[in-house]
Amino acid sequence: MENDILIDFRFIAKEKPRFSELFLITGEEHPKFPARSQTFAQLAPLGFEQLDDFFGILNDEETGDDVLIWLFPMFNGEEVFHNSGPFDAIRLSYSALRNAPANISLLETCFNAIKALPDVEVRFEEGKITSFEAVQKKNDEIVAHWRANNIEPGSDESLLIEEDEDDWDEDEDEDWDESEEWEDDTDTKKK
Repeated sequence: MENDILIDFRFIAKEKPRFSELFLITGEEHPKFPARSQTFAQLAPLGFEQLDDFFGILNDEETGDDVLIWLFPMFNGEEVFHNSGPFDAIRLSYSALRNAPANISLLETCFNAIKALPDVEVRFEEGKITSFEAVQKKNDEIVAHWRANNIEPGSDESLLIEEDEDDWDEDEDEDWDESEEWEDDTDTKKK
C-alpha cells in the first residue's frame, strides 16, 4: 500500500515563483537572493524550515517521523534539486503511516493556506480537487489498513515498516549477487 500522500499545487499565473520567493515560507528573506513577491510570506506561520533544497515542518514530539510534512519545489511535474526556479508547482508530501493520525489536521491547515494563494490549482491522485475531502479519505484508508494489521501509524513499529522492507530488498540483492559469484567461481574451477 502506498503510504505517502502527495498533493501538488500548480501555479497558473504567468509569473512563477523562484527559490527566493518560496524561501519566504521560513519567515525570513533569503540572505543572497531578494524575493520579487511577498506572496509566500503569508505561509510562514505554518512552521516550514529549509531542509537542504526542500522545506519541512519538523516534528517536536517523540513519536512519529522527524519531518511531519515535506514541501518540494517542482518543474514539469517533477521534484527538482539544486534549482533556483522558476517553479511551476510545489508538492506537499505526508506519510500517513509514519505520522500519528492526529497530524492530518496539520496537513489540512497547510492545504488550505496554500490553496488560498492566488492562481493556484490543486491536484491529487491525477485529478483536480477543491477541498480536502479526497485527501482525508485516502489518509483514513491508509490508517485503517495499518490498524487492521496491528500497526498504529506514528508508532515506533510504523517507523520500522519501510526500513525493514528496504533492508530486506538490499539483503535479497546482496544474496543474489553472492550466489551468482559463487556459481561462476565453481564453474570456472570445473573447467
